[in-house]
Amino acid sequence: MTEQQLREEMVQIGASLFSRGYATGSAGNLSLLLPDGNLLATPTGACLGELQAQRLSVVTLQGEWISGDKPSKEVTFHRAVYLHNPACKAIVHLHSHYLTALSCLQGLDPHNWALLQS
Repeated sequence: MTEQQLREEMVQIGASLFSRGYATGSAGNLSLLLPDGNLLATPTGACLGELQAQRLSVVTLQGEWISGDKPSKEVTFHRAVYLHNPACKAIVHLHSHYLTALSCLQGLDPHNWALLQS
């Protein structure tokens, strides 16, 4: 895929995740590795449901901001994942309000997944 096609696909994926309630407001980030080895990422403060292809951030794996809007501070985390695992080509980092609420429950046993299935 070309960089432009990847940008458009990231916008579509962001909109889909947002419309299904997996992200609200500016919570959550997406990134992917471009064919040239740089990182395409959602910008700081961006709502996944309102991404614009031309405003996505491009950053080197060394952390240099190349183009687009200012990258999210989470891009440091994304870079670390890509550098640690070269097989990784994309990252979806979400803060679903359902799981955020679930994580606030007192006494939640993370090893008891039966609760999550009900």
